[in-house]
Amino acid sequence: MVAFSAMMVPGHARADEPGAGWDGRFVAGMSAFGVSAVSLGLGILSTYQVSEANEAIRTSVFASQFTHQQDVCIAAETSAEPGAGVLRETCARGNTYNTLQYVMYGLHVGAAFAGTYLVVTSILAGEKKAAAGSGVAVVPVVSAGYGGVVVSGGF
Repeated sequence: MVAFSAMMVPGHARADEPGAGWDGRFVAGMSAFGVSAVSLGLGILSTYQVSEANEAIRTSVFASQFTHQQDVCIAAETSAEPGAGVLRETCARGNTYNTLQYVMYGLHVGAAFAGTYLVVTSILAGEKKAAAGSGVAVVPVVSAGYGGVVVSGGF
């Protein structure tokens, strides 16, 4: 006669496994999402500032002297009229924010793609580790007058 018994085998928590716990790719990916969000906000702010500068140029008295085909900012650079100085500052501010918006939107897209890549590869690597660690082990135990099977597994 063979007797079978089930014995509890203590398992290991995932945090106890070597290399588990802190995942650098996941942390870097989430940080990239933060950079992406901040750069999107700064890009939107820059777009608003460009819009404000364009509106100031359209409503200026100095710009009303020119047709739509002429570049008012270039004309203000060489002019000594009273409104030209204010228009030069408005054009410089608009150019600065115009450049900044393109940089911020580019950074937003790049950081979003990098964050997505890092988080997805971190999750896939975690699933591979979990799949490798899962399974059932059946170990026969035989001694004088006793026989049994120890079944252990990780899920």
